[in-house]
Amino acid sequence: MRPTLVRLVRILPRSQVDPALRPVPQPIRSDVPRPSLIEVLQKRKEDAGADYPSNIRIESLEAKTALRGLPREARKSLAAMLKEH
Repeated sequence: MRPTLVRLVRILPRSQVDPALRPVPQPIRSDVPRPSLIEVLQKRKEDAGADYPSNIRIESLEAKTALRGLPREARKSLAAMLKEH
């Protein structure tokens, strides 16, 4: 007989699991500002130095916010020019 997921996995109710064995996640504090994803990636890039993969490009969001006040057609053409080909 071949092993299947139904035979290998058994779901237990939480009441049957010892509370000491269940991991408790760390609370997320709302009063401590968390770094943005771009900041985290830039820090990783600085830490890695030359070992950082060259195919990963980190762009800031300044280009998108700079185009915000322009007319829609101008935004589309400028956004197309800003993209790398």
